[in-house]
Amino acid sequence: MKIGDLIKFRGTWGPNIEHGERRFGIVMQVWKNSWSNRIQTVEILWDNGDYGTNHSARSMEVISDS
Repeated sequence: MKIGDLIKFRGTWGPNIEHGERRFGIVMQVWKNSWSNRIQTVEILWDNGDYGTNHSARSMEVISDS
């Protein structure tokens, strides 16, 4: 996952997201763990206009690389 990737939310409540809520987004920032260098959290610009910070990278699925 890197800046500019198109992602889809795949959290446990993902299938129950109502129309107009956060569904797809673009990765704006990636934060890695300094010890393991693994991606921990991401900042997302969502399709409904929200800008979300500190989302777990595990709950996102990359659907298109930049």
